[in-house]
Amino acid sequence: MRPRAIFFHTLVAVVCLLPASCTLRQPPVVTESYAFDLPKAKAGPVGGRSIAVLPFNASSEAAGQMFLYRSGEMIYEHDFYNRFLAPPAQMLTGELRGWLLRSRVGPVREPGAPLSSDLMVQPRLTEFYADYRDVSRPQAVVAMVFTVVARESSGNRELFERTYRRAVPMNAVSPAAAARGWSSAVEGIFGEFTRDLREAR
Repeated sequence: MRPRAIFFHTLVAVVCLLPASCTLRQPPVVTESYAFDLPKAKAGPVGGRSIAVLPFNASSEAAGQMFLYRSGEMIYEHDFYNRFLAPPAQMLTGELRGWLLRSRVGPVREPGAPLSSDLMVQPRLTEFYADYRDVSRPQAVVAMVFTVVARESSGNRELFERTYRRAVPMNAVSPAAAARGWSSAVEGIFGEFTRDLREAR
């Protein structure tokens, strides 16, 4: 089932600084706020190592709350009218914790308790935009880097650090299509990372 974009309407008041050029009848600006809509992770074999997920970091290009569109090789544009309820990196931290918990890859520790876990996951969001360089083939692009560290009696040991990237075809050039594409990309990345986490030694 394809992810559905969840959005909420917000009214932003328009402030008129020049009374001669605007009237009180000017309509408010309508913006839409979106959240991720991920399916529940499929439960797999129960893992024995406890996991702490640290908060997502984000590159400067992926840190904004407003939707970001790439229209040229070096041209990125923010969309004031369409945004996430919170910065994507902040929302993805909770989404990843819930995903790993439901997948049963291992007990997921409460936030703020990384030292009591067997594994620490350090996630980073590096790309997050809708690619409109070719409007006939729009894509929702997401890339993340996951560093997994094992806490052992002899000290911390890095199990792996890998980059995961998805460019999901969109069925239209629209904010709703971008939100659906991003959710699908996140789902694919989380699924691949979960498989790698199970196999890490």
